[in-house]
Parts: sequence; C-alpha cells; structure tokens
Amino acid sequence: MQTKDLTRAAAAAALYVVLTWAVPAFSYGPVQFRISELLTLLCYLNPIYIAGVTLGTVIANLTSPLGVIDIVFGAGSSFLAFLLMQKMPNVWTASLMPVLCSIFIGVELYIIAQEPISFWLVSGQIMLSQLIICTIIGVPLIKSLLKNESFVKWVRPMRLK
Repeated sequence: MQTKDLTRAAAAAALYVVLTWAVPAFSYGPVQFRISELLTLLCYLNPIYIAGVTLGTVIANLTSPLGVIDIVFGAGSSFLAFLLMQKMPNVWTASLMPVLCSIFIGVELYIIAQEPISFWLVSGQIMLSQLIICTIIGVPLIKSLLKNESFVKWVRPMRLK
C-alpha cells in the first residue's frame, strides 16, 4: 500500500470515529442511525478504504456501552460487508451488503440482552437504519460527489457504477 493510500485509509478511519462519536445516542444500541456508515460506500469505490473503515469501526466501538462484543460483531459484520461489496456489480447492490450483514448486530444484541427481546424486531430496526443511511441517503450522495473533481481526485475510485 502506498503512503497516499495509507493516508486516505487513515483519514477514512478517523472520519468514521468522529462521525460515530459526534452522536453517541444514535451510534450504539438497538436503535442505531450512524451517519458514519455513509463511509462504507468508499469501500465499494476503492478497496484501500476497507482497512481504514474497519479500523474506524473498531476504534468507534471501543467506547460502546456494549463492550468488547460490539467491537467483534461490529467490525466483523462491517468487514464482511466490505468484502461482499467488492463482488457487487454496482453501487446500489453494494449498498445492500452493510444492510444484510447488520443482521449480525441483531445477533449480538440478542445474545447480550438482559431481558427477552425480539431478534427480528431488533435486527429489522438495525437493518432499516442501514438501508436508510447506506442506500437511500448514501448512494445518491456518492453519485453526486462523484461528479466533483476534487472528491474523485481524493477518493481515487476504481469504479464509478
């Protein structure tokens, strides 16, 4: 990995952490709405961001009230989503991978719940928030940003679909 790519990945990690920590009430627990998840689409555009955004997830989850399990499940489900995104033919289908992989966050919350919870309700809430962030907001935002020369120069997308 070149120094510039490492710098880009590190910047993505830092931005993920800052965006997650900026609104902690919406970043952890059964009702999540992480603005930082918009950055997952960078992993589709260029795989250099996979390590950075995964590291950002790990660091952001260090302060999770759920503890170490949130680091493992959160970073693990994100990393899996990023790998699957690389196999997708376009940004729309790629944006669905974080949605599908967020079911593991539902598993995590079900495992650690102190009281009985509905696995499908909790998983559905997380998946819906991912759908809103990654697909409904994220894809149009990325498509718009890809029209900006400065953004394209900085991100260095390997694909534009």
